[in-house]
Amino acid sequence: MAEPQKITVNLSVVVLGQIDLLVEQGFYSSRSDFIRTSIRNLLSKHEDMVEQTAVRKQMALGVMIFTREGLEKRREAGELLDIKCSV
Repeated sequence: MAEPQKITVNLSVVVLGQIDLLVEQGFYSSRSDFIRTSIRNLLSKHEDMVEQTAVRKQMALGVMIFTREGLEKRREAGELLDIKCSV
C-alpha cells in the first residue's frame, strides 16, 4: 500500500460543526475518520466511471500506429485523443 499523503481542505464553520456533532455522537472516531470514510464512499459510488476513464486514458509508450479508419471510428464515437509525440 502506498504511503498516505496529507492534503488541506477548507470547510465552513457550519460543515465542521456538523462533522464534530457526528464525531461527538460516536458515528466517527474523528474528523479525519469522517473525511476518509466520505471519500471512500464517494469513490465507491463512482467506481465504474473512474475505471472507464482510467481505461480510456491509458498511456502507450513506444510506437503506436494510427490508421485513418481507426481515428475516424473514434471520432464517430465522440472520443477525444490526447496524442503527444517526442522525437
